[in-house]
Order: sequence, then C-alpha cells, then structure tokens
Amino acid sequence: MKKFKLIIGVLFLAGLFFAACSKKELPPPSGATYSKHGDTLSHKNGQICLTCHGTGGTATKSFVVAGSVFQSNQSTPSVNGTLYFWSGQGGTGMLSTTLDVDGKGNFYTTSSILPAQGTYPQIRGISGDIRTMPTLTPNGNCNSCHGVTDPPIWVN
Repeated sequence: MKKFKLIIGVLFLAGLFFAACSKKELPPPSGATYSKHGDTLSHKNGQICLTCHGTGGTATKSFVVAGSVFQSNQSTPSVNGTLYFWSGQGGTGMLSTTLDVDGKGNFYTTSSILPAQGTYPQIRGISGDIRTMPTLTPNGNCNSCHGVTDPPIWVN
C-alpha cells in the first residue's frame, strides 16, 4: 500500500510540474476586440490588415496586431491555431501573451499586447506543429512583410 501511495504521489507531482511548465494560453485582453478560435467574422486573408484597420484607415476598428496564417502550401488558410509572443528566441523567456487565430486563418486585436522592446512570435497549428520567427519584431503589422517581402506565415 505504501508503494502505491508513493507512486500516486510521484505521478501527482510530475503532473503539477508539467502543468506549470507547459505553454499556457493567457486570457484574452479585456475590453478589446480580438480574434477567437472558430470565428469567421474576418476577411481579406493575406492582405495587409492595417491598411484599413490602422491609423488613417477606413475601418471602424484599428488593430495593433493583425495578420494571416497559411498551411505549408502557403495558399490555404491555417485555422484555429494560437500565436505566442515570447521575450526570447525560439519560444524562450517570458510569455507576454497569446492570440487565437480565427476560423478563417486571420488573427487581430485592438489591444496593445506587444512589449515595447519587441517580441519573438511563435505559431502553433491545430496539428501541434510549431514555427517560430527567428528575429525580434517591433510591431504587429505582420502582413506588411509576410506575403510581401517575406514568405507568408505558415504552419500545419
């Protein structure tokens, strides 16, 4: 019986350790508009979102972070993934926030979620596939580079 209790105790502690060290999704910013898994309200996948949804744009909501995610063929939207914003390269350091990719493969928020010093974005697809941006990004106008001068953001 003592051996059984010891095994249960070790398994419980291991579970706590893995739960504490896992990449948790942080709660969405309060009072802001943001993309959510399964939503299909967004549009114009792959276009530069902040052209309309930025300062001086014609849209009613002004986004701080916005972009699109594709599958590895770089043309089919990759839906319902999650973006992580890290202080260190390769998904290391502090996790500042997360943002859902919606049901059309777009992500957006009106909240100022990016740290002033910039961030290292990481995308996880619904398959569990993870891709990480290797360079620090100072802004959230993702489609202004991805799909223009750099390859589109993609994950399976």
